[in-house]
Amino acid sequence: MEQKQINRWLRRKFSAVGWVLVCYYVLMNVLVMVQMVLDSVRQVLEQIRDFGWIGEMDVEALVGNGWAYILTILTGFVILWAWKGGDYWRGEVFARGPGTMKPGTAVCMVCLCLGAQMINALWIAGLEAGMNAFDKSLLEQLEGVSGSSGTFSMFLYTAILAPIAEELLFRGYVLRTLRPFGKRFAIFASALLFGMFHGNLLQAPYAFLAGLLLGYAATEYSVKWAIALHMFNNLVLADLLTRLLEVLPLAAAEAVNAVIFGGGLVAAVVILILKRNAVRDYRRGEYMDRRCLKCFFTSPGVLVLIGIQLASMVSLLIMV
Repeated sequence: MEQKQINRWLRRKFSAVGWVLVCYYVLMNVLVMVQMVLDSVRQVLEQIRDFGWIGEMDVEALVGNGWAYILTILTGFVILWAWKGGDYWRGEVFARGPGTMKPGTAVCMVCLCLGAQMINALWIAGLEAGMNAFDKSLLEQLEGVSGSSGTFSMFLYTAILAPIAEELLFRGYVLRTLRPFGKRFAIFASALLFGMFHGNLLQAPYAFLAGLLLGYAATEYSVKWAIALHMFNNLVLADLLTRLLEVLPLAAAEAVNAVIFGGGLVAAVVILILKRNAVRDYRRGEYMDRRCLKCFFTSPGVLVLIGIQLASMVSLLIMV
């Protein structure tokens, strides 16, 4: 097969992954918009019935409804299951890796997750400082993409169902589809798409770093461990910890936050130093073909997905 034919074949393979994510993203946004329209109409009718006029809309109730996201998961995965077949999910997505998760390894992964959170917090602080120079702030957006869930449906989605769905989608379908082209390539590409899929500059860097860790867990152990780690992050570190910090005095909350995430960053650095030889051997263990990278970043589906998410990131900055 000639090189041009190989490149076209690779682009078709990679493009299919991008188009699946584009379709999932569009489905999610359409369902969310439909839900918000229905909720807005319901609020208007209730105001007319109770007061005889139309007042201000309850924006928190509109954006805090998570049932559309849950419906997206159910609809999207029914389609993916029907397309790929049950054998693919049982044999590929839930396939066990060569390693066995040990308690020490799990603790190391949690520390690396905390360290990545701290790095992202520093990134957000720098980004906020840059926006402040133009008399703008990202704090309102930060409150919307992090912290505890305000409704049961959003809690059910962000803390429980989203970790399961995102791991099955990115570390299951995406990573397993890319795995035949190299382990390192599959982990990197799936993490990059995972980061971009979040569509904002506040979450994307952490999602990429976490995606590398989750991809490693899914490849070497099982997607079930990736789900467990992702759920720990969303349920414990994001939701429950935020609720705890909200009831503490500001000074105490800042101290607890610094100890947990600052300590996690220190532990992550120590772990990477102690394991530097193992990390180096793992990186060198499998070559990342530059041809795959080139075809990946020039495949139509991937380009469209990245373009959509970059446009979302820019629009959020403009609207601040």
